[in-house]
Amino acid sequence: MTDINYPEVAQAGQLAERAHDIALAVKIDCPEMLAIASDELRGIVTRRKEIEDLRFSITRPMDAAKQKVMDLFRAPLDRLGQAESLLRDEVTRYQRAEREKADAERREAEARSLAEQAEAERREQEALEAAKAAQASGDMDGVVAATMAAEAAREDRDLASIAPLPVATRTPAKPTGVGTRVTWKAEVTDLKALVLEAAKRAEAGDEFLLTFLMADEKVIGQAAKAMQAKLNVPGIRTYAEESLSVRRKAS
Repeated sequence: MTDINYPEVAQAGQLAERAHDIALAVKIDCPEMLAIASDELRGIVTRRKEIEDLRFSITRPMDAAKQKVMDLFRAPLDRLGQAESLLRDEVTRYQRAEREKADAERREAEARSLAEQAEAERREQEALEAAKAAQASGDMDGVVAATMAAEAAREDRDLASIAPLPVATRTPAKPTGVGTRVTWKAEVTDLKALVLEAAKRAEAGDEFLLTFLMADEKVIGQAAKAMQAKLNVPGIRTYAEESLSVRRKAS
């Protein structure tokens, strides 16, 4: 697109530069200059609207053509997105199930190891008590046998405590080109509790949780419009801004 194709664009640029030069030169120091400035301001607003209409007359057909192209590809892209989501969910489900099975096997192995240690400790204590009883009764052969049994139980206990846990036989499959990424997320379940905790920590000098809170500027702005100066809330500054309402010149 060039100015040759759209001479109106070049003309609009010239008008804009002229208006800008006038705006720089205008200094209002009397009612007459106020009237001149106001008239020029209305002219600028009018020309802006005309240029915007010209721009839309060029871009709207382009936007419509783009929308048609987007519509042509929307259905297949949406279908592919659905297929991708289905397979992602299925792969994730399978891998999660495999991890849960491996974790269950590990917990079972840990439980067996603890049970073996507890059983060995029980046998050791039982043998030690038997050795004491045999010694009290003068049964030296019984003392020797019970002492040997206690030592054997102690060895079994020590072996169970240091023996490595069996490696899970189920090794999660790793398909080519597909990896699992773990992403931690958080959600607010009790806003009031979060606000109170943030205030409590802020009073103690820790303002980290304040970064989790965001003031709703839109809602606050609506309250300011409705309540005006009556809106008096700690942490909020209520103020008024002046702006001009300018009508376009009649065509």
